[in-house]
This record gives sequence, C-alpha cells and structure tokens, in this order.
Amino acid sequence: MEILLRRALVVAALFGVAGCSSGLTSQPSSLSSHAAAAFVHSGVPVAPAVALGAFHHESGSGKYPTKKSLLFEGDQDEAAVNIYKTADLASNPAPIASIHAAHGCPYGLATDKKGTIYVADNCPSGSFTGDVEEYSKGSTTLKTTITDGISDPLGIAIDKSGTLYVTGYPGSISEYPAGATSPSKVITGGGLDEPFGLALDSSGNLYISDFGAGAVFELPAGGSSVTNLGLQDLDEPLGLAIDLKSGYLWENGGSGNVINVYQLGGSTSPIETITGNDFPYALALENKGKPKGEVVESDIDTHTVYAFAPGSYTPYATLTNGVELPTGLLITKP
Repeated sequence: MEILLRRALVVAALFGVAGCSSGLTSQPSSLSSHAAAAFVHSGVPVAPAVALGAFHHESGSGKYPTKKSLLFEGDQDEAAVNIYKTADLASNPAPIASIHAAHGCPYGLATDKKGTIYVADNCPSGSFTGDVEEYSKGSTTLKTTITDGISDPLGIAIDKSGTLYVTGYPGSISEYPAGATSPSKVITGGGLDEPFGLALDSSGNLYISDFGAGAVFELPAGGSSVTNLGLQDLDEPLGLAIDLKSGYLWENGGSGNVINVYQLGGSTSPIETITGNDFPYALALENKGKPKGEVVESDIDTHTVYAFAPGSYTPYATLTNGVELPTGLLITKP
C-alpha cells in the first residue's frame, strides 16, 4: 500500500508539473516541461499512463525472421517494440515487424538462450504497477506476463542460467528463477534509489545504473547486497551495456549528454568519453550474433538510434525511420 501511495503521488505530481510553466529543474533546456514529464529520468521516476491507440506499426503475420542479428527498439510514443535488421541500419530502414507493448511503455528489453524476448512495460494505471511481457522467438504475439513482485520496472537482464533480474521503484532488484513468475529474492538497500539499466558480465555479476543515486552498482553473482563502484564523471546514469570480450562497460548520462566507457576492474575514470547528441538514453551491445561488440544508443531529444561499429566511438549509422521516443534497446541474434 505504501508503494502504491508513493507512486500515485508521484504520478499526480507529474501531471501538475506538465502544466506548470516553470518546468522541471533537471530537464535539458531543449525539452519542454511536458516532454520532460513524458519519460522516466531524474525527477520523473515512473512513466505516465499513455493512450494505447498510439501503436501504429503493423506486425503482419505475427512472425519475423531470426536467422541474423536484429535491433529491437522499445518506443513509448508508439507503445511498441520495433524490430530492424542490424545489417541494414546504415540505410535507415523501416522496421520489419513490431511488437505491441500491452500497456504502452516498453523500457528494458532482454532475451534468453531460447530467443524469447522480454519487455519491461512501465505504465502505471490504478493498481497496475507494470509488468514483464514475454514473446516467443520470432513471434509478436504475447506469450506470458509477469506481474508478481513487479513495481514500475525499467531495466531487465537474464543470466546464463535463465534467472531474470528486474529493477523496481522504490529502489530494488527482483530475481526470478528460470520459468518462474514470482521472485525468489528481492534486493534493496546499499544506496539503491532509482535503478534503470542492467547488464551482466561474463561471470554473472550484475551491474546497475541508478539515476537517482547518480551511481553504478555491482551485485555479485549469487549475492544479496550491492556495492557502489565509485565510478567517476557520472551525471544521470541511465543506459548500461557490457562488452563480454573486452570487459568494457558503456554508460550514458541523460541530461549530462555524455556516453562514458569504463574498463571493468580497472580505473574508476572513463577510458573514453563521447559527447552525446542531446539526451542519450538507452544502450545495448551485441554479445550474441554478428558483429559482436556493436553498440546502439538512443537519444530521446533527437528521436534517433545511433549505431557504433565494434571498437569505434563514432556512430556509423543514424536510425530515425519509425523512431519516436526510444526508451529501450536490444541488439542480438535471438
């Protein structure tokens, strides 16, 4: 009841802010107060309810090809997850299919070794506090929905054993064993405030970007408490991705308009800092499929997804076709 009350108060405050000429103090200058209240970031911990009629991409037969790498773009404005062929990104292609997010706010995206796609849907409505939706490999038809233990989910990740990790608000990480629809463990404390992005390393350690705490945390494999990594030059940590081969951790800074790259186990200072295009948001990196190490990053203000070739810090592709409010990304061969 306490969580529902807190969330209701936050949502009510958002609608009040949207109509206020003073706007949000944390928003970038290029965003209106209404636009800034429309997606989750610093000062806006939960997504507003949206009209489900926003979805307009058709999913055709309900199937899509999975033989090669695909980019999945969660789009809150379209209440959909748009699907693109990775090999075609340089030509700014149209999506080959779209998944209709059941409640309209697709954020975190993940896949398991069977190719099932998981979507964190973060649209509060009455007693509904979000869910995680599952779609079978190559299918746009909803298969399973997880609601137990879900509270305004933003980030999700799945480890090699099939364990599903889901962020929650107020600050928590819930763990679901493979195939389970109820959590076996809920982790709180340690400084967790408003967790957003999740990423796993090759040892199964979980990394958590937290825009409320302004920090990146580590949850050791099998552990029950998080540790602040003390990374430097963080502003508003949102997207997070890890290159399993190099051990590079990518993080982007939202209103700070930067993308930082760190060496896991190395210095707490970034080894590379890339200037964003205004409001960098979601991040994903290809660890399964080709080209391994390719990075995609979305920008909320430019309504664009940028693709970086492996080892490059300059985007080679700019995707705008079908992109409106890119709140989630996944790049993989399902």
